[in-house]
Amino acid sequence: MWAYIDESGNTGSNLFDKNQPYFMNVAMSSPVDFDAAYQHRVHQIAASAGQQYLHASGMGEYGVELVAPEVLELVRSSKVRFYFTFVNKPDIAAMKFYDAVFDPGENPAAARHTYTIRDLRLLLLMKFQAILREDDTKRFWEAMNGSPTAEAIQEAKAVIENVLAHVESLPDQRSKQLVRDALNWAKENLSALSMWSPRKKDLYGHLPNLFTFPALFQSISETARDWNDTVDVIIHDRQSQFQGTLRQWHSLFEGLQPERILHFGDTPIQFPDIQNSKFEMRESSASAGLQIADIVLWTFSRRSSGVALGSHTADLFDFCFSPLNVTHHSFRWIQY
Repeated sequence: MWAYIDESGNTGSNLFDKNQPYFMNVAMSSPVDFDAAYQHRVHQIAASAGQQYLHASGMGEYGVELVAPEVLELVRSSKVRFYFTFVNKPDIAAMKFYDAVFDPGENPAAARHTYTIRDLRLLLLMKFQAILREDDTKRFWEAMNGSPTAEAIQEAKAVIENVLAHVESLPDQRSKQLVRDALNWAKENLSALSMWSPRKKDLYGHLPNLFTFPALFQSISETARDWNDTVDVIIHDRQSQFQGTLRQWHSLFEGLQPERILHFGDTPIQFPDIQNSKFEMRESSASAGLQIADIVLWTFSRRSSGVALGSHTADLFDFCFSPLNVTHHSFRWIQY
């Protein structure tokens, strides 16, 4: 089995770009080497729209609508499967703020049960989010993504003091106590928290394109099991600025390195179906699979942003998309 991953809205550590508030991924699983089997067909589809290759942002709404029927026919006949992730980037900064302060493994004043029990963790997260101000979230995010200088620590402390000033607006006494206790300890012991790391690759782990990897890899792994297959190659668009880190994370998730990425406790996140798979970075212009993924991701991006799709493009989206095949990272989705 082959898998092709494309992304949209990558602004690196800048999660507050008003023009690109969302980050999105698509993983396309194919039972065959899509590039080898369909490169000529995809080239024909692009040529029918006067393009050298399929690239939605360059083709625009009219160009995508023009090729959508042929892309739909190819997607249907090739029996590929799609999986999507959607990230509201400012919400992620707030979630990282919460994780930095309320993790009981680092903050002894944080209640363990409200963090380790998922439903309670999300409930307290939503209450914490309600007293955050966007400027404070941005300031804390910028502080934790730099070096632990005296200035960064002082900035984070000032942000926590601002948030503490709004604790009384919470609706119940228990929530006030839980939030106040955790924040007060964090404010006085910021240097004890591991939100700052001397390794740049660990800071990358805060970024949307890396922490969406588990969901994408899980979808690829589950598809391989459904097809009674194993994953031969995972191909990512070479445009990503984190090529080396993406390769390393592939090794971590497949479980071949001694270092592990863990759930809370000691259970490693591993996907045995991708063991021994290759991870490659390819130019989209040279990969039929990445070009189809790009077109489908564009339809998902437009629909998620509330932009109407042309009739042919909507048909393509409806065929490729399923609510069961998407992972959302946003406060709005948590509320559901």
